[in-house]
Amino acid sequence: MRTRYIATFADTIRTDPVTLAREYLSARDATEHEFQTDEARSAYVDVLSALGCFQHRTAFARALAQFDVRPEAVDTTRQDNHLRPIAWSFGEGATFPGFTDDTNWNGFLNVRVPVSAWPYVLAELIDGADGDAETIEGYRRLGITDGLVCLSHGFTIHEVIPTWPSFFPDYAIDRMVPIPPEWSEMSWRHETAPSFGPCFGPMGEAAQIWIDYEQAAMREFPESARFTFSRRDAVGELTVAYAGDDYAEALGHIAIETLACAFAHGLAEQLDPDEWRQMRLRNQTIAAGVCASHDFLDANMVMLAAWQATRPPAIVGNGDADALGTDLAHVNAAWEVATRYYLTASDEAARFDTWRVTGRDVPSLAAAGHDLATIPPSDSAGRVYSAGFVRAHGTDWIVDVGNTSRSFDHLIDAEAHLWSVFASDECRYA
Repeated sequence: MRTRYIATFADTIRTDPVTLAREYLSARDATEHEFQTDEARSAYVDVLSALGCFQHRTAFARALAQFDVRPEAVDTTRQDNHLRPIAWSFGEGATFPGFTDDTNWNGFLNVRVPVSAWPYVLAELIDGADGDAETIEGYRRLGITDGLVCLSHGFTIHEVIPTWPSFFPDYAIDRMVPIPPEWSEMSWRHETAPSFGPCFGPMGEAAQIWIDYEQAAMREFPESARFTFSRRDAVGELTVAYAGDDYAEALGHIAIETLACAFAHGLAEQLDPDEWRQMRLRNQTIAAGVCASHDFLDANMVMLAAWQATRPPAIVGNGDADALGTDLAHVNAAWEVATRYYLTASDEAARFDTWRVTGRDVPSLAAAGHDLATIPPSDSAGRVYSAGFVRAHGTDWIVDVGNTSRSFDHLIDAEAHLWSVFASDECRYA
């Protein structure tokens, strides 16, 4: 008798696309079933197919692509070994895909790593070895069995529970690529693939990478790239910086963007609001290859600090200007991205910069009990204050909007968040 994934016919309306796909395949392929005739079974299969296509569309199609495989094509090695797919990390580092048999060493999980993820895991192990040649060589000698590298009895491994699998239940967790620890999850159930935010600009312009299904047939558009990395402008419009199937190439573009954002943030933190505004306006008409930031400070030192903070230790070395010179192509690429996309005023960026100059004059307005909109000078840009409050909290800044609060290390980040709330309201009522 076939396996039934849905108890009653009425439940088919409410079930998720993965369960619906399993029920469809079970009913379609069963040689022994509960239906009185093959015609009745075929009719039920047709209903499931129509329901899946109508209610879930691409999610149902992706689930079918994942489960509808020939028996001889199924790799049963991991099933036979009772291995459970998981996401895991060494504690505070990157999140990796892998498998576990749920055995432990001193309270830490034993895991096995897919060959595709092993170079990234090995790189993190080497970074943590403090240059010890014997330890590094031991890592390099770890063998591969059935396409997996075993990490057991000696590694401080923790299981990680990301949020994206709840939005994409048909996305196998062991097929996700390694995710750096500084990335934030940006996945949403109505999108076609999990996504992450590696960095953001001085107005909160979030860069974002979508990591589509490994199997092209499971993507909404099979011909689309697996990795799509985009940056946002001041009004949220996306520009694709990379689209392809090479994760290493995607990481290269993201590293450039991350340095560009760090450089822009460094300038925003060191320049006062009026200097920042003047710099971005001057960059609208300045000669190619020049940035007006040098009119106010030594921008090379700001770039050096950003480079030291964002590049791997193996590249940074002793962190001086000579070391930066060996990575000059990367630095120049980041400088061009920063100057073009973050350090030159667009119309919306100019409005934000003007508001910062004219609409902020009290360190802790909410704490003083004032409605921000009533604090002079109350020019037109000051209407953003109706969206919420900015208040000082020690060395941090807190933004209160509605019944939510967020803390920021730097005032410009707090102001950018408040501005984004204002801009969203402005668009809604335009």
